[in-house]
Amino acid sequence: MTPTSPTTPVRPAPDVPSVPPLPPAPFVPAVAVTAIHLACSLGDTPEAVWAGVEGAAPGLTPRGSGHLCGQLARPDGVGEQDAVRRLAVHHATAAWAASGLARAGIAPDRVAVVFGTTDWGAPDFRHHLDTHQDDALLGPHTAADAIALALGLTGPREVFVNGCVASACALGHAAELVRTGRADAVLAGGVNLLDDSVLAAFDSWRALDRAGCSPYRRSAGTSLGEGVAFLVLEPAGRVGAKPLGHLLGHALTGDAHHITAPHPDGEGLARAVRAALSDAGIGPDLIGYVNGHGTGTRANDIAELRALDSVFDVRPPVSSTKSQTGHTLGASGALEAAVTVLALRHRALPGDPAPAPGVPPASAMGDGRQDGAGTSHPVPGPEYALSTSAGFGGQNAALVFGAAAPGRRGYRGGGEVLVTGAGVVHPWATGRVAFLTALRTAGPAVPEAEVTEEQLAPYIAPADWSRLDPFGRLVIAAARLAETDAGSGAPFAPERTGLVIATASGPVTTHTVMAGLHAQGLAPSPVLAPNAVAGVHAGYAAIALDARGPAVVLSSGDASGLLALGQAADLVRAGRADIVYVIAADEAAPALRAGFAHHGLLAKEAGRPYDVDADGGVLTPAAVALVLESAEHAHRREARVLGRILGHAVAGAPVEPGGVEESGATLTRCLTGAVRRSGIAHDDPPLLYGTSWGHPATDAAEARALTRLSGRPANICGATGYTQAAGALLTTLAALETCSDPALGPHPLTGTRHPLTEFSRAPATPSGHPQTALITAISRGGTCAAVAVRAP
Repeated sequence: MTPTSPTTPVRPAPDVPSVPPLPPAPFVPAVAVTAIHLACSLGDTPEAVWAGVEGAAPGLTPRGSGHLCGQLARPDGVGEQDAVRRLAVHHATAAWAASGLARAGIAPDRVAVVFGTTDWGAPDFRHHLDTHQDDALLGPHTAADAIALALGLTGPREVFVNGCVASACALGHAAELVRTGRADAVLAGGVNLLDDSVLAAFDSWRALDRAGCSPYRRSAGTSLGEGVAFLVLEPAGRVGAKPLGHLLGHALTGDAHHITAPHPDGEGLARAVRAALSDAGIGPDLIGYVNGHGTGTRANDIAELRALDSVFDVRPPVSSTKSQTGHTLGASGALEAAVTVLALRHRALPGDPAPAPGVPPASAMGDGRQDGAGTSHPVPGPEYALSTSAGFGGQNAALVFGAAAPGRRGYRGGGEVLVTGAGVVHPWATGRVAFLTALRTAGPAVPEAEVTEEQLAPYIAPADWSRLDPFGRLVIAAARLAETDAGSGAPFAPERTGLVIATASGPVTTHTVMAGLHAQGLAPSPVLAPNAVAGVHAGYAAIALDARGPAVVLSSGDASGLLALGQAADLVRAGRADIVYVIAADEAAPALRAGFAHHGLLAKEAGRPYDVDADGGVLTPAAVALVLESAEHAHRREARVLGRILGHAVAGAPVEPGGVEESGATLTRCLTGAVRRSGIAHDDPPLLYGTSWGHPATDAAEARALTRLSGRPANICGATGYTQAAGALLTTLAALETCSDPALGPHPLTGTRHPLTEFSRAPATPSGHPQTALITAISRGGTCAAVAVRAP
């Protein structure tokens, strides 16, 4: 074997059996909520919070220059990210204990951890870099890693960061993990703490009500809050379980209307409610209570009530707990879902209901508690309740809960998922064909390479250029390129077109600028500040593509690209979208480069994946978008097919946040899981594409995992550089090209001179040209992902 062509197969490990693919489930299990734990300004236990809701307790207290906020007590002497992790671990652990699943002997690898947040630790970012602390380089997924480590859980981990719908997205995804059998239980929730830069941003938009928000009544502005909530979801019917309620249906939609304002008629939210009711298998007439998003801003409150009035012939009671808790941003979906379940459990409606239909919001002056509307009141039901969420970027979510478990329902998933287009933005190529052509002859990645304005400008409207930050420009350019590459054919239905965006580091430039302004005591620009919310970039992409279907933004480290690819494929298979754009993007901002350099993660000369002398990677900006499409839809429009998505798997290694399991054991489990779900034959060894980038621990883990499977290893990151979340999708595109063309061999290990010994022990290369490939990725902190693809 030569150093640049590691194409020899590897022996299957004796402890990795060949297993058949999973058959489609004949029915979907009901999803039970078997435990809840939460904290907000009303208290730090479910009992305390419900007592506060029931008694209409005031939860907003002064903060800053005359603002009222819902605030939590924080651990002493720790930064924001440490506080987020500690609160998340405490309340997730309490929920897990209350569920009784630990005593039931559930397998740790069958339990997932998913949550939502908008908390990137922006004010701490510069401080962490200046003091050389690892936290600045790890991102929001470290809280999921910390939860899993504390509880010994090794199942899937995923973190949603798309603004105020983030934790509602997490709950919907958790339900799908249970329904499809990918997990036997899920710890799902949200966590968000406030920082003064966020408060300053909302103040600059004049979006705050200094008297405390009064949703659906005064509607003069919102109040911000802090919160954390975790719910345990599992299939209904476990012996000894005492469900608090059931998550019956969920849906996501997009407005594709405006970056910060909702559609004035609530059109997107109305579609989300209808879709969630359909998913639950019930009609609108059965909903007895709606826990509304209800921020207290006039635009939101009016749009939301219009949306509900378009769905319900007689609008059920609607209220918002934000007048007591404040708007907890990324945690709001989970916190309010928990309150909704408690309302079903206690057979009582939370107080402060919206005015009756026909009475416009903001017509009732005062504090929103007149006419006896404040306290909760017992009712004969309800048996069913709805929780709604909306966020920047025009994203909407709806969750339907029931007191009792529904009957069995048939499995709706299945069908092929095709790749029908791609767009690439990379320092040395723009576009799919240009990138793949250049990759075949590329040398080692050049340090500090940049994507130029000339590369991006043709794909971004001039009016949007100044409003977008560098991260957003990468996202939009890749999306536009993919749209063109997918071809026109039959027009895409906007409501059936979705988005899944992945990022490891997020909008770093915006976070760094906001941190600098905050350090100087200056308010952020009202135009700049929305870009700190990753959901905003999804909104820009949705408007550019007229995509009004499901929208998700994930941030779980370097594996985020493969997590997004798997989620997008599941959206298509489940019939929730016909087409989904999967976009992975990451900057290589100066602050990020400085952080990686401080920690010795950047190569001195070149990235050398799987080299015994590897000393780091070459941090490189990039964005890639893949267009996934149902086979039926692609056939109708006679689309060109680049490849097929066969299956995917996600797992979590038991390591500290920021660590890597060098044995590769969990990654091996992940790879074999993807093989099992994909039906890859034992006598058809696939190409094995890793995405490690010269980080010694990650190199070792991938090399050891890849040598336990039969196949031909390859890696393009020595040529492309370390592109974070984009790396796995760039690799997927390269793998599909290789599988599709018998004249092409696997990509060489560019820059690698002395491969790790694991590769030198491989047997002879098998004959034939592989038609399938496995792509794998590892995030620091333990998340492992694998996706199987096949030639057209």
